Amino acid sequence: MPSLSSWDRGSAASLFDRIRGEGSPPSPGADVEVLVESVKRQLDQVLNTRPGSCRSAPELGVVDLNDATQAGADIRGRIREAIRQCIRRYEPRIVHVEVRSPDEQANPLEMSFQVTAHVRLEHIEQVASFNIHMDSHRHYRMV
Repeated sequence: MPSLSSWDRGSAASLFDRIRGEGSPPSPGADVEVLVESVKRQLDQVLNTRPGSCRSAPELGVVDLNDATQAGADIRGRIREAIRQCIRRYEPRIVHVEVRSPDEQANPLEMSFQVTAHVRLEHIEQVASFNIHMDSHRHYRMV
């Protein structure tokens, strides 16, 4: 039985993409967008997991909005830090991440965050920026 340590990690696709057979190794210098889109899909799944719902990784996910409000006044700061920590722990293709929340938002009840991440895989490194918005069902959506 092959061990996980011998698993080919040179793919731009996430583990779930490779299991489904959707991932293919990037062609040199051409598939940076494929890499970034794969990272976004993975983050969409990881960020919408709630802590405690995965037995093998109980801390996986981002704190629920209701749980964040019980801990104090800086709800946006707590969620921003939870998103940053979650990305650092569970997306190994990202080597550096910064999460910011805009000071002024059109709707004070709307949560949105700007993520700047350095995505690296073997010889490919790309700085990617994207926004995360919390929708009305309290799910995080990549934009």
